[in-house]
Amino acid sequence: MAAGTDTVYKLDLDDIIAFPDTQHIPVLPPKPGESWIILGEIVRDESLFRPVYRMRDKIDCHFVVAFYTDSPAEDAAAAGCRVGHVLCIANGMRHYFVDGSNGYRIEDPSTVYVLPCSMAQLRGLNQRLCENSASGKMEQCNTCEKPATERCARCLVKYCSKECQSADWKEGGHRRECKVIARLRIWNRTDWG
Repeated sequence: MAAGTDTVYKLDLDDIIAFPDTQHIPVLPPKPGESWIILGEIVRDESLFRPVYRMRDKIDCHFVVAFYTDSPAEDAAAAGCRVGHVLCIANGMRHYFVDGSNGYRIEDPSTVYVLPCSMAQLRGLNQRLCENSASGKMEQCNTCEKPATERCARCLVKYCSKECQSADWKEGGHRRECKVIARLRIWNRTDWG
């Protein structure tokens, strides 16, 4: 998948190379220049002695993610693991656990981060960004759709004024979406190899 730009958004979350589902997980580790992200919504916290989460991917397949880091509880908390949020695993390789379940064994906390949204919300935001790009709205104010030059410092969404940006943060929902949009825009500019 070719990378997009700040004004051209074309990220495809259904691309099985960049965002493989459970049926398309690479068997070998990534080659130099290759990368992928495993996406899964946390549906249940099964933690006992270490953080363990039951996940659901974009095609509704279930798997387990278990933290085996030096400080597993702290690392899971720092990532923001919560039921209903999307856990992202960079270059995840399938692991088969002794209890017969399969999923991902997290040994490096830097390979994991959480987006504060459900899988449906993530897909909806991605679709909205694609539509805004196709219709030229990426250069318009996110609140009033006037021509815009101001940007959100985190996610680069445009605004015509500080007043519109403040209103969108308080009443428009940007507070809930900002971190997710920022990550989607990073992925949009990534050449997945």
